[in-house]
Amino acid sequence: MPSKKHDAIKKMLNTAVNSLKDSDNVPHLHHMRHLIELGTFFYLLPWGVHLKKVMVDDKIYGEVIIPTTSDRNKVMLYFHGGGYTIGSSHSHRSLVGKIAKKAGIIALLIEYRKAPEYPFPAALDDALAAYKRLIFERRKLPENIVLAGDSAGGGLAFATILKIKEEGLPMPAGVIGLSPWVDLSNSGESILQNQYEDPLVDIRKMEKWAKMYAGMENVKNPYISPLFGDLSGFPPILIQASDSEMLYSDALRFAKKAEEAGVEVTLQIWEGLMHWWQIFQRVIPEAGEALDKIVDFIKYTLHSEVKKRSLQK
Repeated sequence: MPSKKHDAIKKMLNTAVNSLKDSDNVPHLHHMRHLIELGTFFYLLPWGVHLKKVMVDDKIYGEVIIPTTSDRNKVMLYFHGGGYTIGSSHSHRSLVGKIAKKAGIIALLIEYRKAPEYPFPAALDDALAAYKRLIFERRKLPENIVLAGDSAGGGLAFATILKIKEEGLPMPAGVIGLSPWVDLSNSGESILQNQYEDPLVDIRKMEKWAKMYAGMENVKNPYISPLFGDLSGFPPILIQASDSEMLYSDALRFAKKAEEAGVEVTLQIWEGLMHWWQIFQRVIPEAGEALDKIVDFIKYTLHSEVKKRSLQK
C-alpha cells in the first residue's frame, strides 16, 4: 500500500493534471521544459557529493557526479527521462547523486540532444558517444560501467545496449531501466488502463513526443523502441515499475522478452505508485526503498568482492 506522503503528492498532481487530460489544451513544450526545471529547483546534490562539468564531445555537455568517498574506477552512465523532449541534468542530478553516493561510485549524467530540435538518432548517437568516451578515452573497464535511465532515459539505455552489440563493442556490467519507455508506438494495455492513475504521463503528449523523436523513422525501429529489438546478449537488467503507471506494460513486456532471450532480469514491481516516483527520493519512503534496490543491483554487477546473490524481485 502506498504511503500517505506518496498519496498526498499523487492526489495534488492528479487534481492539477487530470483536468488538462480531459481538455483540448496541452501545455506547450517550452512551458513544460521550464516547469520541470522549476519543479526540481531545490533538488540539490546530497551532502558530500560534488560535480564536474565536462564536454563529452563538441556537441554533448555532461556532469560527472563525484561522491567524496567513491571508487572512481566504477561508473554509472545515466540518461535522464522526459519523453526525449524535456528534462535535463539539472532535473536529475539530485537523484543520480544519491544513487552514486549510496553505491560508492561516480556517475556521468549527459545532456543528450532532445527532440524536436534534434530528432532520432541524435540522443542515441550522444549516448553511444558517452559510452565510447568512458572506455576509450577515460580508460574505464566495461565491466566497471553500468548504464541507467528513467522513462525515456531507460529506453535510451536499452537502445544503447542494442547499438553497442551492433558495433561489436564490449558490454557494460549491467543496465537499469526505471519505468522505461521501450515502445513508442504506445501499444501496451496499461497506456489506456492507467491514464487517469498516472499524473505525470499523458497519452497525447506521449504520442506527440514519439513523433517528434522518431522524425521520419518508424516508431517501431528497435533503436527507437527497443522492445522490438533482439535482446539476446544483453548484460544483467534491472527494471523497476509500478502497476498503476501507464508504462507498466512496457516494463512487463520488455522483462519477459529479455528473459526469453536468456538475459538475467530482475523485475521489481510496486503497487499504486505514480510514474517517476524515484525522483521524489527526498520526500516519499517508496523512493528510498527503490534507490536501495538500485544500489544493491549496482553492487551486484560492479563489485566483484560482493558475493553475488539473488536479488529480491
